[in-house]
Amino acid sequence: METRAHYVLIGAIVLSVVAAGFLFILWMGQTQREFDEYDIIFTERVSGLSVGAPVRFNGIQKGEVSTLTIDPDDPSTVIARVRVGKDTPVKTDTKAELELVGFTGLAIIQLVGGSRNAELLKDVSEDDTPKIKADTSDFAAFLEGSGDVLTQANRLLSDENIASIAGIIAHIETLTGVVADNEDNINAMIGDAATVTANLAEASGKLNAAATSLQTLLEDDAPTAMRDADAVLKETQALVTDLRAVVEENRASLRVFTDQGLAQVAPAMAEVRRLMRTLDYILREIDRDPQAYLLGDSVPEYGAEEKQ
Repeated sequence: METRAHYVLIGAIVLSVVAAGFLFILWMGQTQREFDEYDIIFTERVSGLSVGAPVRFNGIQKGEVSTLTIDPDDPSTVIARVRVGKDTPVKTDTKAELELVGFTGLAIIQLVGGSRNAELLKDVSEDDTPKIKADTSDFAAFLEGSGDVLTQANRLLSDENIASIAGIIAHIETLTGVVADNEDNINAMIGDAATVTANLAEASGKLNAAATSLQTLLEDDAPTAMRDADAVLKETQALVTDLRAVVEENRASLRVFTDQGLAQVAPAMAEVRRLMRTLDYILREIDRDPQAYLLGDSVPEYGAEEKQ
């Protein structure tokens, strides 16, 4: 009886295992029917992507990566088989791309888009497992662009360009040193230029006043004063011409400052001051008595008085 009981126990255990296996097979079949499989074709590196990585559709997780293989006909191609829920609307125009997750270095597959009127890919695909060719990811495009930027940067920082930049800096330092060594002379030159400008402004005002007085004089005695006025104008024009020549000479000395220094500036300024004093004197005389300066003092006719 005891031996028969053992056989019954063993038979019960075997039947239980067989039933469990049958139930497991049914469960697996049901599970497989709840998912759709797609092959995502990558022609770029899939660093960070692994089996079990999430698969998202428009940002919502809908499945995972089940296998990763290399195309035996093209070693540069990676095939990622994914399983997504049967309710995932993968259309014929749905795009796939690799997407990095933060700064962790991990990657996921992102399914994007699909127009409303497009057909479901699984309904029209002729392959047992529908295929989706992945687009170039933003990260890969960034890496390619970074490579071009680095290449351009290396060209910019070539030995020849670095030597040119060093030469420019050396010239700037030399020019700065010259300016620093002649700071006092430059300040004096700027002060003299300001003085000349002020004197020119004052002379301009006096010339306007003299012109007004001259116009009044000409209106009163035009026939008599015309010749003298012409002479005065020519003299004034000559003075202005001399003044301009002095100013031009001073400008030339400024242009050759870094080569010849300020040795020629002081005589030029002295000449300008001398001309300005002369011009100021003439203008004061014209302003004080324009008729006497232009026509000269009238001489009394003594002969006529004696005849009377």
